[in-house]
Amino acid sequence: MRSTDKSLLCPNFSRQLSVFEVRLSEARLPFHLFEGLRTWDQQDELYAQGRTSPGNIVTNARGGDSWHNYGLACDYVLDAQPDKPGIQWSWDTRADMDANGHNDWRDMASIAVACGMESGFFWTRFPDLPHVQNRFGLSIADAKELYRLGGIQKVWAACKGEL
Repeated sequence: MRSTDKSLLCPNFSRQLSVFEVRLSEARLPFHLFEGLRTWDQQDELYAQGRTSPGNIVTNARGGDSWHNYGLACDYVLDAQPDKPGIQWSWDTRADMDANGHNDWRDMASIAVACGMESGFFWTRFPDLPHVQNRFGLSIADAKELYRLGGIQKVWAACKGEL
């Protein structure tokens, strides 16, 4: 089951996301948190997709190799019909620009970067437009070792920085 609970994320990252969400709203970009923290088993299920289970490949990260597993990444997805009650999730990531030269996904990614995060929009090897993260200077190897030594709280304790 996917989680949208920001209280399950690294507190520094969660505060950063709150600023990010305000800026998305100010820019009238209809993106909403779709998924944050993911268990290692959930990550392995996503990794299997398109490989040993039906569907398209959506990640190259196995359990423990994703920043979602440490509460340091989230996916934001468009509301396809923001005027309709509830969120009508849309993963339509076509990079079409509107008449004013704006692309919602690029604009969302630029706001993420301005808030001090990384955006999968700008990844060249495996672009992941909905993905935003902050590693706070850690490598995956660092995160795995910290997790081994003291769980997710130990990882979060290493996540210092200006917000």
